[in-house]
Amino acid sequence: MAYVTLSSKAIGSTIKLKVNGSAKDFIVVHQGKPSSVYDDSCNGTWLLMKDIYENRQWHSSNTNDYANSTIHSYLNSTFLNLFESNIKNAIKQVKLPYRKGSGTSTTVTSGSNGLSAKIFLLSATETSFNFSSYMPSGEGAELAYFKGCADNSSDSKRVAYLNGSATGWWLRSPYCYYFNYALCVDSSGDWYGSGCSGSCGIRPALILPSTLLVSDDGTVSTN
Repeated sequence: MAYVTLSSKAIGSTIKLKVNGSAKDFIVVHQGKPSSVYDDSCNGTWLLMKDIYENRQWHSSNTNDYANSTIHSYLNSTFLNLFESNIKNAIKQVKLPYRKGSGTSTTVTSGSNGLSAKIFLLSATETSFNFSSYMPSGEGAELAYFKGCADNSSDSKRVAYLNGSATGWWLRSPYCYYFNYALCVDSSGDWYGSGCSGSCGIRPALILPSTLLVSDDGTVSTN
């Protein structure tokens, strides 16, 4: 069986990681650090689950504070523990650009002051949205996979499926017009705002060291 480094995998290609014992496809959405807005910890191979894993609440207290949200806590505890131990240990602890706190502020905290996470949701900026004054300003940079996507309308590149049906999925970005709304991608690949206590799909993202090896069947090796 042939092996190549993760860094050599093309944008848009898929690799497989086991989640709760089942192999799941993850799309390579970026290679390297997307921009200087990011901490150096974000330099690696960015992976996004191809399909929606399940529907979950963004925040049980119905407030748009991602750092203290129910979904951020779930992804970095319960969901993280669904990976095999070697992959779980290899996933990079990164610091992500994010809108700190809750409410209607659009100010982003980034660099070494970014939010610490191993598993995370993508931001509106990372998925190529650029639509209004109610979106956090500069919450990261457009990832390579989403380059060329429509800034403020539907795009098939952003469509994801749950049990075979196109379904909406959460972003980590708050919808800053309301204190209790976060941003989602709808079933056509456009954006919308939804109440944080509501249920929507999740597509977990993570960053692996680019030096890891991946076999021709898509399996990642940490040896």
